[in-house]
Amino acid sequence: METDRPAASDTSNTLDTPAASDTEAARSSAPAGLARPKGSAGIGSIFTLAFLVILVPGVAAYAVARVAGLAIGPAGLLGLLVMFICLGLYPSVLQRLGWVRRRTRRPR
Repeated sequence: METDRPAASDTSNTLDTPAASDTEAARSSAPAGLARPKGSAGIGSIFTLAFLVILVPGVAAYAVARVAGLAIGPAGLLGLLVMFICLGLYPSVLQRLGWVRRRTRRPR
């Protein structure tokens, strides 16, 4: 019974070949300082938080204003105002969660 796999004595695809050792060296030479600390937020998490903190309250304010009987224009402006307020608060939310470092104050 023959298989498509190379025989155990076939050494053409081992890690001793130059191509494999070059890729292994490239992986080990990656700078360690650029890796995220364990448990820190990735870019997808930050965008998801922005969606939840900025867009959802604005759309909710718009929907509540429309249900309350406000016309589409004023309800849209109210929702936009809520989004701008939440946009201003978003950096402080990131700092409080520890996802962004606080600014250091310079001595005068």
